[in-house]
Amino acid sequence: MNTNLTMAGAVLLSLIGTGCATKKYVAKTVSPVEARVTGTEQKNTEQDKQLADHSKDIEGLSTDLSRTKERLTDADAKAVAAGQSAQRAGERADNAQKSADGAERSATGARTLAERGMQRSDVIEKNMEAMNKFQMAKAVIVLFPLNQAKLNDDAKSELDELAKMTDGKERYIIEVQGFTDKTGSALTNEQLSQARAAAVSRYLVNEHKIPVRTVTTLGSGYALPVADDKTREGRKQNRRVEVRLYIPEATQPSNTIAAKE
Repeated sequence: MNTNLTMAGAVLLSLIGTGCATKKYVAKTVSPVEARVTGTEQKNTEQDKQLADHSKDIEGLSTDLSRTKERLTDADAKAVAAGQSAQRAGERADNAQKSADGAERSATGARTLAERGMQRSDVIEKNMEAMNKFQMAKAVIVLFPLNQAKLNDDAKSELDELAKMTDGKERYIIEVQGFTDKTGSALTNEQLSQARAAAVSRYLVNEHKIPVRTVTTLGSGYALPVADDKTREGRKQNRRVEVRLYIPEATQPSNTIAAKE
């Protein structure tokens, strides 16, 4: 019995000692773990705080990105609008250039027409001047016997040749001027020279249908001798009628204008 008690006490003491030892072991083992757990909890708390801060930063970045995106979208819209405005401006510039080109062509055409008009006017003026200027186309001399004013066959032949040159012409002038030698008085010679010029004019008008308005007649007597009146041959040359045909320098003005154009 005592032995058993002793053994039980020993076992109990052993258990008690073992229990104390176990508690110490457990405490020693658990303390580092608790410390680590505590440290981990602290770290987790810090990490949570950092994560929260990061979340705030991310939210801020997201907000900034949204704003930036909005600004970029607005900038894109403005850029598109600017591009459209530039395109419209370019189209207006092209239209303006086309209008300017058209205006320049019109101005060039107007200048060309004006120049042609001036040239035409200049040509017309020159033609008018030329139409009013006459040049001698032919001259004949008809001789008469002493104290006579009758045309002979030779005189008529000369006048026929001159009249042919008026065919087809609308404007011309025929000058008929009669002369005498010195024989006789001045009055007689003047009347005789006028009768000789009238005979020539009458022949041209009656025989060749020369308009009267185109013929000018003058009797000049012994005004302009062409030979020595002291000789028989000289007096013969002085008893004469000079007939001159004049035509305008420009006889076909329309053709001249057309050629210039």
